[in-house]
Amino acid sequence: HAAERTQVRDIRLEIPFRPKIAQYMMGMGVTGGRMPARHDWKWKGPQDSFWAGHPDGGLHCELRGGSYHGPMLNLYRTPPPPAWHNAGKGGLRVAGDSKASVVSVYSGPREILPDAPACFEFALLVTPVKPLDTARQFTERYYHSTTPAEADLKAGIKVINVHHANHLNPFINYPFIANDALKAFVDHWQARGIKVKIYYTLRELTNQLPEIWFLRSLGYEVFADGPGGGYPWLREHLGDHYLPQWYFRFEDGTVCAALANSGETRWYNFYVEGLGWLMRNIGIDGLYLDDVSFDRRTLQRMRRVMAEARPDCRIDLHSNTAFSIGPATQYAEFFPYVDKLWFGESFRYDEMTPDQWLVQASGIPFGLMSDMLQGGGNPWLGMVYGMTARLPWSNTNLKNPRPVWKVWDDFGIADARMIGYWDSRCPVKTSHADVLATAYVRPGKTLIAIGSWAKLETEVRLEIDW
Repeated sequence: HAAERTQVRDIRLEIPFRPKIAQYMMGMGVTGGRMPARHDWKWKGPQDSFWAGHPDGGLHCELRGGSYHGPMLNLYRTPPPPAWHNAGKGGLRVAGDSKASVVSVYSGPREILPDAPACFEFALLVTPVKPLDTARQFTERYYHSTTPAEADLKAGIKVINVHHANHLNPFINYPFIANDALKAFVDHWQARGIKVKIYYTLRELTNQLPEIWFLRSLGYEVFADGPGGGYPWLREHLGDHYLPQWYFRFEDGTVCAALANSGETRWYNFYVEGLGWLMRNIGIDGLYLDDVSFDRRTLQRMRRVMAEARPDCRIDLHSNTAFSIGPATQYAEFFPYVDKLWFGESFRYDEMTPDQWLVQASGIPFGLMSDMLQGGGNPWLGMVYGMTARLPWSNTNLKNPRPVWKVWDDFGIADARMIGYWDSRCPVKTSHADVLATAYVRPGKTLIAIGSWAKLETEVRLEIDW
């Protein structure tokens, strides 16, 4: 703040990146891929952060100061941080030369008054946040349903994700109803060496929770205000001033109708304590998170509770890119505390460039690995990034991950070192710019994954550094 009325031409944050690092970027109007030589962006859409860098090193920057600190989702269109936005005068600019690329977050001209301080808050996160755990990626295979068959076990599944809207976890984000059935399921599969995780998160709450009238009595603290409408039960019992979301009808006629949460509230304490109860009493091995609205601090609390109850637990994080508008930037602060990503919903794998695959989908620049989702992904290109679809999510035999998993096991890929095309030390290169190779290197043998982004059938020659 100023001692007296002061005119300021600009207050900005400048971050220089060395050319070796300034290769990829995502966020603030950049969809994810090669870092542009020039870029200008004004505050638009649910975005408040960017990442720039390379798998060897990068930096995520989040601009703060607003009222909401969780991932920016379409559901939460909160105003931009007022100091950075500065009534539309602020923005982001990328410019550079042979010595450095500079990302400047500027706020523009303003008048600072003695009794009206301006706070320019930002958070930096160095990436990758952890070393890649390729061995876990290649051996800890996910089954995203509740009825694995013997063939699925033989294929190597090691983790079952129990979604909501089934007899084990019927009501969204309130997994405390079918306790006996869920406990029996967990015990059964854990006895066979399979971890069991469940869908349990924040963002929405079922109308079936016993505390609904207590929460309704708190006004809009827990249930978000809104136009009402939606499923008839909500109309008849809640009247108006609520925000309806997803709903599901069971065969017996029971309906789970979800209501949107307001954001950070005291219900977060119930959620964290409920998680501890599930870990201690049901024995779940972790969580499947689906586009959440809580912040890094809440995830830290969750991780501590989970570690105390079951130290070897897991969290995998899913997002729909049409809902989060770039999950790799929106969730970057979560990455130190999650084990795996599944960002593929709404991804158009066959239309994405290799740079988009690397930055938006693979998780590799951040120290995590991912699975493919939409339409089963593209198994030929996915192998370049160590990715397959999940069972039984792949929607065709052509995209069933079992054949790729068999290749992995026959080769012994869990003991291999993954060296991608983005690494200058990759011992295998191709003669075509649109055909890329990743090497999985073991003593005495190497597996090469070749993916073609060429528009036409192409012949290539491999250049191998023996």
